[in-house]
Amino acid sequence: MMSVKAPYNVNKLTLRAAEEALENIDRMYTHVEELLTERQRLRSALESIPSVQIVFPSDANFLLVRMPDALSVYRNLAESGIIVRYRGDQIHCNDCLRITVGTRAENDLLINQLTSLLP
Repeated sequence: MMSVKAPYNVNKLTLRAAEEALENIDRMYTHVEELLTERQRLRSALESIPSVQIVFPSDANFLLVRMPDALSVYRNLAESGIIVRYRGDQIHCNDCLRITVGTRAENDLLINQLTSLLP
């Protein structure tokens, strides 16, 4: 059985979502363009915050960002309802947050909150 099984289990809901995405390929390309635009805008905004040490290069839908006391920033963001991922416990990621690129409004909320938290 294992030799003919697909490498990943895919449930019916996931399969249907994939089928719908393929049926609406133009819409998917629009979303990809929006994501790329927002990723660059978010990167620029983060780089303009003086205490952000580095925004690592990314071709994904998230940015890895190093800043002082990232764990405290993570907790403050969570208390504000903004969810990012703390990565400071991962190798070579000390004081890093993984920030998923959101919508323009979500990214604006994050940028405003970070600007008020970080010197």
